[in-house]
Amino acid sequence: MRKIVLFVVLLALAVGGWYFGSPWLAMKNVADAAEARNTAELEAAIDFPALRENTRAQLDGAIAPTGNGLLDGIGGAILGSVGDVALDALLTPEGMVAIITTGAVASPLLPPELRNRELSWSVEREGLSRFRGVSTYDDDGAPGPVLVFERRGLGWQVVAMTITT
Repeated sequence: MRKIVLFVVLLALAVGGWYFGSPWLAMKNVADAAEARNTAELEAAIDFPALRENTRAQLDGAIAPTGNGLLDGIGGAILGSVGDVALDALLTPEGMVAIITTGAVASPLLPPELRNRELSWSVEREGLSRFRGVSTYDDDGAPGPVLVFERRGLGWQVVAMTITT
């Protein structure tokens, strides 16, 4: 009987440790892969079709026409097609390396004082199967990108992101 109780206690500790620790481990693995520029590991850790779809929805909301005139419709269509091309170029393993390591899409184009800023990542749970990796810049505490992870089997994948402006 003692062996069964001991087994159940150890199993509960293992499951609890995995539940609480796996989001931090997943976030650390993504950040480490980006720092090492390991695009193969990032491809496994990021669900790029879901990321594109969710980012596209954010972009559509941001460029939605405010009026109902002809120029609003044309402008929205042009911005939408340009946005599709930009998303396809941005949401690649190489593009995600830049976002995760610097918080910027095109850090070489930034002024020197904004380049090479370091990010710190933290985890905010949103339930049993979802959490957010929230970044802040080390130098001034300003918010950086947010990565949204969802459970995939026993692991986690990035499915959405928000880039602060």
